[in-house]
Amino acid sequence: QRFIILAKKACHGKSKEGGGNTLAQEHLTGEMLEQLTLRWEAWEAEAGTTARKIARARLHLLFLLIRYGGLRLGEALDLRVREALDTVTGMLHIPPPGARDVLLPLSCMRHIRRILSLPEAADDNFLHFDQGFVRRKFYDLARALRLPSSMAGPRALRYARGLELLELHVPFDVVQAFLGQQKTAQISEFLAFAGGEAKRIVRDSASRTTAAQAEGGNTFMGIVTAMETGMRAARIEVTTFSDLVLSTLCELQAFMDMELRLNQVVTVVMDPERIFLSAEKTPGGMQGPFRATVLSLYREVVESFLVLELPDGTRVDAVQETAALERLHLRPGSPVFLSFPARGLRLVVG
Repeated sequence: QRFIILAKKACHGKSKEGGGNTLAQEHLTGEMLEQLTLRWEAWEAEAGTTARKIARARLHLLFLLIRYGGLRLGEALDLRVREALDTVTGMLHIPPPGARDVLLPLSCMRHIRRILSLPEAADDNFLHFDQGFVRRKFYDLARALRLPSSMAGPRALRYARGLELLELHVPFDVVQAFLGQQKTAQISEFLAFAGGEAKRIVRDSASRTTAAQAEGGNTFMGIVTAMETGMRAARIEVTTFSDLVLSTLCELQAFMDMELRLNQVVTVVMDPERIFLSAEKTPGGMQGPFRATVLSLYREVVESFLVLELPDGTRVDAVQETAALERLHLRPGSPVFLSFPARGLRLVVG
């Protein structure tokens, strides 16, 4: 499947809390990306001989394709760029195995058109370099701005572009397609990049007023990692951003209506009234048990209401029958194990 991704021009980002200390950053902010982009332009212009001008133009083009197009280094090196790029529209076709179409922003097309106007650009191997040589050049230009090489290599630049798009409120699945991420391991690597920055952005961008939350459920965002269907129902496995593996059962027609696909980002809603609590990690026919800590507990005659915290800091609301709960002798700070049936979960897509 091919994707057409409309990539907006990068905006100037702000540093994280703690000031503008570059060394405190784990990835390039929008402002730092802009400084590095300008440094590449100056570096190409500083070439003193024709041969050096051509070599630097080729490397500059690689930088632009990775920085704005999110290409992998191998994809960029193998690209027959004159065939792959429509210089009028800026649409770039990346061939298999990561086939996709990305739209390069106008901010970089002026330089790309200029570089591709060189006679040497007609050579199919115009962008062919040794990967180690390219990485060293990327690191060299970063050091000129006192940027750590770990933040300015090809992969870090590619992921920084992904973070940049997320900050512009581009949906995660669109960014995933933009980067050509088709495997769970690739998505997990991006989510873990720079201390989990992508994961944080996706979490923060999730609406606090979704229909699922309005219905009073506990919500978990995650990625569909497995699916199977039976005669009447479907089982969908979701690995959450905090690495919990949750499986939910739904009616077959509902499953078909959702048009789910592997690696899709979804929200899992857990019914607070279908959570089972125990003092020990006892196996059973339900999912879990997951270790939790009681944060607060409010008892009424018939029902009790608890707020639990999972080891990753996720908070879960639970409703229990007071008579059954009394046997656990729980109080704030008590450890507890929670379980739930697969039908106590439901999926929200979009």
